Amino acid sequence: MFLFNAWYIVAEPDEVAGGGIVARTLLGRRVAVYRGASGVLVGLDDFCPHRLAPLSLGTVVGDGIRCAYHGAEFGADGICVRVPGQKAVPPRARVRTYPVVERHGYIWIWMGDPAGAADESSIPEGFWVSGDPAWIGGYGHIESIRSDYRLINDNLFDITHAEFVHPESFGGVEVQYYRNARPGAQFVDQGMTFEIGDRSIRFRTHAARLGLEGGPLWRSMVAQSRGVAEWNEPVDFRMEVIWWAPIYTSFHISVRPADEPDAAPVEIYNLHAAVPESETSSHYFYRSIRNYGDPSMDAMFIDAANFVFHQDKPILEGQQAVLGTRDLLDTDPISFAGDRLQLEGRRILGRLLAAEQEA
Repeated sequence: MFLFNAWYIVAEPDEVAGGGIVARTLLGRRVAVYRGASGVLVGLDDFCPHRLAPLSLGTVVGDGIRCAYHGAEFGADGICVRVPGQKAVPPRARVRTYPVVERHGYIWIWMGDPAGAADESSIPEGFWVSGDPAWIGGYGHIESIRSDYRLINDNLFDITHAEFVHPESFGGVEVQYYRNARPGAQFVDQGMTFEIGDRSIRFRTHAARLGLEGGPLWRSMVAQSRGVAEWNEPVDFRMEVIWWAPIYTSFHISVRPADEPDAAPVEIYNLHAAVPESETSSHYFYRSIRNYGDPSMDAMFIDAANFVFHQDKPILEGQQAVLGTRDLLDTDPISFAGDRLQLEGRRILGRLLAAEQEA
């Protein structure tokens, strides 16, 4: 169920600052990630081959790591270079290492065949904004959730649930367009269009005059950008969503007053990564980046992200509790009109998993 030959977000850069070592389980494997003294990023199996103590409990020494239990030191290549109290180092004293890179304000790890790590195409190009200093925000939000990553993918595709789960923020009439989505590459007023690629899905929705029937968040964006308490006039609303297999989703929202067609748009990017931890749990990385305001607004956005996430979390974890270790599609669920893109994403992922297993 895991695609190993892909790049996965494993940490935020500040998590490895000052000698910090990140311990995380990805795709069922325990890994430790740190930044060496020279700046090199290192990822390796999180256990010492002597007595299996987690290396993440140890200390960064130069570009290597020292085990906290008996002091064995391992280089950035995973080979043990020193065992206190003895001259010879056992030749089997080594741990597996993983390619690690820093891109778009995140630290990424490659868990599959090391020969494929040179191909960075699975790092979604749409995440560039999270590392761009011209945009405001870029703060990290990391949560653990007891849910299969595929259920989280489904949830992000499923805009219709916002009407019932997130009515206080973005559950307005605009999410209803999703049920009648049709193929296309343009924004259509009061409609949604989509494109399906080999490894990605893109869909767009537009409402030229979205009033109080729309999600409150879109009007509050205009109000915040203009320094007023509220905005109750219609807005021109556009949203473009892109999913990149296996786990990345970007929401780009652009709004402006409907009666000011020449006004600069107020924009936010919401970036989601549902990184698999195990078959029934995930790490959820989230960022919200905007083109207005100043850093004093960050706390408000963090609180809003927490609020929305904790509306989704009990539903996703509830689904997982019902499913146990089964996959949703193995239960032969009924489908509604808004399910098409979820199923298309599942097909893409299934094809990639099958190709990797065959290889």
